[in-house]
Amino acid sequence: MPRLSKARKELLTTIMKESIFEAATSVLCEHGADGTTMNRVAEAADLAKSSLYDYFPSKEELMDFVLDRLVAPFMQSVEETLRTDLLAPNKLERVLRIAFESGTKYKTIIRLLAQSEEEYQVKERTRPRILQVFTAIFEQGIKEGSFHPHNPAHTGRMFLGAFDELFELLKSSASEEAASEYVRVLIDAALHGLSIHVVKNP
Repeated sequence: MPRLSKARKELLTTIMKESIFEAATSVLCEHGADGTTMNRVAEAADLAKSSLYDYFPSKEELMDFVLDRLVAPFMQSVEETLRTDLLAPNKLERVLRIAFESGTKYKTIIRLLAQSEEEYQVKERTRPRILQVFTAIFEQGIKEGSFHPHNPAHTGRMFLGAFDELFELLKSSASEEAASEYVRVLIDAALHGLSIHVVKNP
């Protein structure tokens, strides 16, 4: 039997891992993080358990892969936004909308991972880079005159906290409309501020 070329092997591996990802997310939605076992994932993927172990030697490695597949498209979109020629306010708006769309897409899984070790891992992987993105956007905005001069690191942290709260909303029983309205208010506050008049201290 002729040996498979390297490119074909990589393609088959990619296809198999995609199938395993779909099976794992299906099991997660049905049984939760604690109830997601290698046996259940193998059965959902129509694989022998030994074949699943060929790709992922442990549940921990499988869950790492699933989390990466959930987070990677969001982070890629954010990074692409940061590299565009858009003005800083437009970049900020796009990043917040990407977060809402990504969070809505995977809302069920986000809820299932709430308060679990897997949720902690997601935060550990993404928070530092998200903070850098927000800070870079505010630095750009100050330089181009889109934002008032201020400490962009502090504003970045403010929006990182607001970003976390968006996912808290998505994890709760709040409707998608509530989360969408939250994003709209954030964008409006960033672009237009909250105060109608300049208030002077007495």
